[in-house]
Amino acid sequence: MATYGTDLVLLATGSDGSGGTWDEFVGWDGGGAPGSETENFIQGAASISQTFGNPTTGKSIAFDASSDISSSIPSGDVVIGWVFMGAATNMYSYASGGHRFGIGASLTNFDMWYISGDDRPPNPYGGWWNVAVDPRHATDATGGTGSSGAWRWFGSLIGDSTLGIRVKIGKGNPHAVDGLLMGRGEIYCTGTGATFTLMSAQNDLVANRWGLLQDTGGGTFLGKGLQSWGQAGTAVTLTDANKTIVIDDCPKTYLAFNRIEVNHEDTVVTLTNVSFTSRGTFSPGQFEMIDNATVVFDGCTFNSMDAFLFLSNGDAEDSKFVSCKMITAGGGLFNGAKVLTSTVAADASAFSWNIATDPDGYMDNMAFSKGTNEHHAITFGSLTPSPINLNGINFQNFNASDGNNASALYFPDTGSDVDWIVNATGCTGNVKYKKVRAGDTVTVNLDQVSHTLSGLINASEVTYTKRGAAIDTGSDGSTTVGSRNFVTTNSWGVDAYKGHLLEITSGADVGRYYVSGNSATTLYLDAEMTATAGTLTWELYDENDDTEVFHVESVTGNQSQYTYTYAGDVVVDIMIQHVDYEEIVLEKITLGNSSQSQPQTQRLDANYYNP
Repeated sequence: MATYGTDLVLLATGSDGSGGTWDEFVGWDGGGAPGSETENFIQGAASISQTFGNPTTGKSIAFDASSDISSSIPSGDVVIGWVFMGAATNMYSYASGGHRFGIGASLTNFDMWYISGDDRPPNPYGGWWNVAVDPRHATDATGGTGSSGAWRWFGSLIGDSTLGIRVKIGKGNPHAVDGLLMGRGEIYCTGTGATFTLMSAQNDLVANRWGLLQDTGGGTFLGKGLQSWGQAGTAVTLTDANKTIVIDDCPKTYLAFNRIEVNHEDTVVTLTNVSFTSRGTFSPGQFEMIDNATVVFDGCTFNSMDAFLFLSNGDAEDSKFVSCKMITAGGGLFNGAKVLTSTVAADASAFSWNIATDPDGYMDNMAFSKGTNEHHAITFGSLTPSPINLNGINFQNFNASDGNNASALYFPDTGSDVDWIVNATGCTGNVKYKKVRAGDTVTVNLDQVSHTLSGLINASEVTYTKRGAAIDTGSDGSTTVGSRNFVTTNSWGVDAYKGHLLEITSGADVGRYYVSGNSATTLYLDAEMTATAGTLTWELYDENDDTEVFHVESVTGNQSQYTYTYAGDVVVDIMIQHVDYEEIVLEKITLGNSSQSQPQTQRLDANYYNP
């Protein structure tokens, strides 16, 4: 069974003010005195609200915590509060400080942070809104002399004392405050059977109302703060699908306030078709695997978020990262993933692979598209082995030249000279690179394929010889049983083709023959014919034009593999030789645009004697 919890400490609610008293900030006391409200509340059984009545100054609801608490708010902690405005279209804009949050040492000594206005959510709809404020964040305004000393006063302020209040409500209690909490803003889950729905249900209990993962209906949740999947001493099994997590806009906190962490190596997270979308840019949401748990994102989507840090057991196959910062892989599977319109800085990379593993089979069929800045698609670090094999990756809108800030591949200075080899097979777009170290070399081989001979005897010698174009062809040759003569109707100069190769391509005597000489119409061959036939199809090659394209002097591992860059079909003859085995000749093998593997069986040479 899963357990859910938080680090938040409750300071006050509208139904329990035993930890202090409710009042107003001086200069923001144009409304009615704050009082208990049992008709409109979000946490507990009541809120603190106030009437307006056409005042000419701003109005506020403030809570005195009875004792200084600034020493109990470590760096990274925030104050979280529920605020309410029922006349949401009548306040000033966000930029003018229509709705503010105050923290200070006294009612006359406080700082203010803008949290909303008639042009910022939840307005123009109004209603209860959960806000988070880091007291160390730059202030937007001050009250009195500004805050100094220890914090103890917290509250919500409406209007602008300089410009005058726009809200003119003759009656009613449109302004209210409820649950004030303090802490990092962490919501965590441990145990087995955790889901976002159950986590949110714990968050949304009237007695809790943490504001960290609110169920907004239809499988959609509004989250903020630190979401911890597992704890340092306790794992979690979290499984969910087809959900949407909206990351709240928290402009008065700090970059890492909105964050997801995975803790404990025994944690197992399996999310399918789950979407995470940030609604703000100040703290858009980070992801980090603190421990090497099992994390599987299958077909998930991450929109407008900050950086991602995966470890080796973190997979994100067929997932999409749209307008996010750098994704750092840990060695898990990213096959089919899309990294689109990254927001990393110029000359930075959208994706990092600094793993002691060839990405072959880990990054297949990924897609990258360039964002607004001139950035790279992938960085390969000092741990990445060479050669690097990339399969089916699409690079969209990256630079068509090497050495550019928007060249797709990036090689930083690893501290020593490296000969980088990149074999890009089936990749599309511009597969160009930028390197930093002058002594590095980078070779990008497009569309690498291989031809493999398996089952070989170790110590065999293998030679691939390119077959040149035929210098003469025909289909009118004839042979005689027991004869070494090949007769055609051609007219040749005497011995013009001595030393050439004749290949009979159809008929009883199919095979290759060495030409020892010729008359005007007859080729004299090195082997006897086995049958008489007319209309034999044949090709004549210049033996001296054959070029060796691959050679293995001594096979190891019972196979040889020829890897090449495809630039068109090449026809080769392959010779396999071993001192104890009969020679094998594989004729007219076409090396095409797809990899091939041919098993071989070598037969002992019974006539061979090696004293």
